[in-house]
Amino acid sequence: MSDLTLSQDEIDALLMGGGSGGGGSKGGGGSKKAMASSEESALKALFKDAVPGLTNSLSGLVSGKKITLNPPVFDLVDKEGLLDNLSQETVELKADFVGELSADHSFYLEPTEAATLAGAIMGQEEVELNSTGIGALEEMASMLSGNLVTTLSRKSSQDFSPGPVTGQKTVKAMVQPQADSLITATWTLMADSDSFKIIEAFDANFLRSILSGGAPGKGAQDQGGQGMPGAYQPQQFGGPQQGGYPPQQGGYPPQQGYPPQQGYPPQGYAPQQGYPPQQGYPPQGYPQQGYPQQGFGAGGGYPAVQGVQLPHLTPQNMSGEQGNISLLMDVTMEVTVELGRAKKQIKEILSMGEGTIIALDKLAGEAVDILVNHKLIAKGEVVVIDENFGVRVTEIVSNPDKALEN
Repeated sequence: MSDLTLSQDEIDALLMGGGSGGGGSKGGGGSKKAMASSEESALKALFKDAVPGLTNSLSGLVSGKKITLNPPVFDLVDKEGLLDNLSQETVELKADFVGELSADHSFYLEPTEAATLAGAIMGQEEVELNSTGIGALEEMASMLSGNLVTTLSRKSSQDFSPGPVTGQKTVKAMVQPQADSLITATWTLMADSDSFKIIEAFDANFLRSILSGGAPGKGAQDQGGQGMPGAYQPQQFGGPQQGGYPPQQGGYPPQQGYPPQQGYPPQGYAPQQGYPPQQGYPPQGYPQQGYPQQGFGAGGGYPAVQGVQLPHLTPQNMSGEQGNISLLMDVTMEVTVELGRAKKQIKEILSMGEGTIIALDKLAGEAVDILVNHKLIAKGEVVVIDENFGVRVTEIVSNPDKALEN
């Protein structure tokens, strides 16, 4: 919705939601809950680990600018509280987490800052927030989500991953987060002298589940500032404070008579005398005399070594090779046409999503490579044959190894 033209459904939503949406004024119906200091400290420590990776990813995305990403500020809000923090017009980038631990997850930017940031990503000045501009912001959100999943998954025992990113420019009355309780992380991004505020909204239950280790049943309740749910309390399980485990009385392990001093080792186990047996050792078949005092490696010299005389190799008649080649004519081989290649770091691959653009090492119009069983044999140009792609051979490679090096 780059031109902000509203449909009838959106107009109805504005008319019906004007009171609950806050109308752009701070505190107009939204509420911010007090976050427990222990929960806030745990979030700061967790996201601090993600800052270096996010900064590196953004530096690669916004080339030519010095990127600085400050640690976020966290707030515990409800739906109306989130709307109070957004401008009347906003850019929403939904990047929900999917998998065993799925959750609502979005980024929000002020439109003017979003247009400037999209331009920096595209290597231009401020751009319009059309499909191209929104696409650049979606790529950024996909990269941020991928890096965050890498950091957050270290604290969770459940599987989750970033879903596809969808972006739009809309009015805040149309923002409808699924979760009733949200934790917002407000990032400040500096690109040279330009400053951008990015509000990231998480399902509060999702983050609390991460903080508690991601075990099922943990972090599922909004405690309203009462601390992190699911935290380990020794008193619940009979810990040392209540004489629980290990037992404080009776001794653990036993202090006396352990291990038993008599009858140990058990009878029949490794007799203390006559071990190993002096007769019949080594087994029959080994040298019975001078073992190991004489013979190999015991002062009696090494066994004699003699060379083996092999017959000289003589060239065979090769006249039958041309006739035998006909036996291979029906062998099937894989033919591959390679458009180009690219090398990416693992962190860049993890951040890929729908809409990601990968630059290849081939120029537009350059000949493509034709490989047989992954061996370069020719070059050609792409053609269309009855709605199917094909390739016309333009050059046979005489020295494949050298061509691959080039």
